Amino acid sequence: MRSELYRGMFLSVTEDKSNKVTDYSELSDESFQIFEYWIYSNQIKDEIQITQQIIDELKIGIDYFQLNQTNPNLLDLLIKRFNNQI
Repeated sequence: MRSELYRGMFLSVTEDKSNKVTDYSELSDESFQIFEYWIYSNQIKDEIQITQQIIDELKIGIDYFQLNQTNPNLLDLLIKRFNNQI
């Protein structure tokens, strides 16, 4: 609900009968799992190993999912965790 894109989807009373699937293949499974968990819980799972590849993917994905306004900032938290892993 922190994303305008998802807020609109959740609050919409219309029904999509087209059964279309949005393909966002720029994200690896690990990156998408981070987004999915973040959207619903505003947290990053402890067991996820943050890599430079994930950070690079999420920089692009944050704009797509309209998550750049979240507080705390997802990208800042990922970079902080990445730096603490090294």
